[in-house]
Amino acid sequence: MAAAPPAFTGNLKKALAGLRRINLDGLRWRVFDAKGQVLGRLASQIAVVLQGKDKPTYAPHVENGDMCVVLNAKDISVTGRKMTDKIYYWHTGYIGHLKERRLKDQMERDPTEVIRKAVLRMLPRNRLRDDRDRKLRIFSGGEHPFHDRPLEPFVMPPRQVREMRPRARRALIRAQKKEQANRAAAESAKDEEDGKTAKAEIKA
Repeated sequence: MAAAPPAFTGNLKKALAGLRRINLDGLRWRVFDAKGQVLGRLASQIAVVLQGKDKPTYAPHVENGDMCVVLNAKDISVTGRKMTDKIYYWHTGYIGHLKERRLKDQMERDPTEVIRKAVLRMLPRNRLRDDRDRKLRIFSGGEHPFHDRPLEPFVMPPRQVREMRPRARRALIRAQKKEQANRAAAESAKDEEDGKTAKAEIKA
C-alpha cells in the first residue's frame, strides 16, 4: 500500500488561487525541484514550459503552456556575489519613495517571489502574461496540495560548457607558467637560505 502524501500546511487559499480561470484540460503538471539549482537557469526552463515552447504546437499568440509546480524555493542558489549585490527596486508612487531590497533579505522574507520575478521577467509582456503567471505555483518547501494531479518531474538538461577561446586559453597557460616559475624561484631562494644557515652553524 502506497504511503499517503504529506498534508499541506501552507496557505491553501493562496496555493489554489486562480485555478478556476485556467482551462486544465490536456495540460501537463510539471514539477521543478529548485534545491541546489541556479536561479537563472531554472527560471529559463520554467519560462520555456510556461510558454509551451517545448511543444511542436507552439505559437506566440496562443496560450498552450503547461502547469509548473516549483518546490524547495528556499534552497535556490545563485552564482557569484548576487546574494548580497543583487538589489530589487520598486517605487511606491510618492515623491522620493524609491524602495530597495537585497536578494538575501528577499530570500528571508519570501523566497517564492525571487523565482516568480525571475520567471516573469523572462516572459514577453503581452496579454498572455497573466494567464502564464497563474500557471506558475511556487512553494518554499517540499509540500504542495496537488498530489491528486498527474505530476511529472521535470529533468533539468545538462549544462553545456562552452570551450575556452584560444586567446583565453593562452592567457590561462601563461598565468600557470608564471605561477610555476614564481613557485620554483621561491623554493630555490628557500634552499639557498637554508644552505647559508647550515654553513653558518658549521662555522660556529
